[in-house]
Amino acid sequence: MVRKLFRRGAIAGFTLLGLEAAYALLRPAPLLEHFDPSGEFGDRANPTLRIAVLGDSSVTAPGVAGPHEIWVSLICSRLAETRHVILESFAVGGSMAHTVIAEQLKGALDFAPDVVFVSVGANDAIKGVPLQRFEENLDHLIGSLLDSGAKVVQSGVGFLGTIPRLYPPLSTLMERRARRFDEVHWRVAAIHGTTVVDQRSDDASIWSRDRTLWAPDFFHVSAAGHARWAETVWRTVDPLFNGARGHG
Repeated sequence: MVRKLFRRGAIAGFTLLGLEAAYALLRPAPLLEHFDPSGEFGDRANPTLRIAVLGDSSVTAPGVAGPHEIWVSLICSRLAETRHVILESFAVGGSMAHTVIAEQLKGALDFAPDVVFVSVGANDAIKGVPLQRFEENLDHLIGSLLDSGAKVVQSGVGFLGTIPRLYPPLSTLMERRARRFDEVHWRVAAIHGTTVVDQRSDDASIWSRDRTLWAPDFFHVSAAGHARWAETVWRTVDPLFNGARGHG
């Protein structure tokens, strides 16, 4: 009897989470334009630094006014104070690690970058990709990029539980998954000697209470959120660029 009640409770719990997830992700929201941050920054007389970025909507940035407000553009603008930066984005909104491998990796390798940003993992966590499969895909992706000789910077996975469209208990479950997927980034980085942006060094409570960091769809990040992301990225990777090889 107790076992039967427990089974019914578990089924009801999973059903509730499923319904909440469907509501959170499928309820009406404004359609937001995606952007391509690719471009050139700085004086061409300076040494050239070629940067590729692979990933998802964290790069295509629905919710900002234009590509100049995207975190990677803000990073390139800072680097361009002493360099000629060529940024090429291969990112596609909604991408997961396996689609980055299938659709973005070859283009990035052909571009022959000096530095690669890999911003992936959130969609894998949200869409239910098994953790081990994500780790295998990320390991393959990072290893392939390193074979090109480029420096690789991984995004990690931030505070997904703070997404305004998610409510408890789904937000709590998503935050647990986000933490585990972030840990995968660090494990893969330890194997390959790459760098991970320490997104969790930020203050999660700010992301929870400050709605100006979020786009009108309450799922993607606003220009203010991208500016905050850029500060976190810069603190993590600034020391690396002094040693990144450049042409010129």
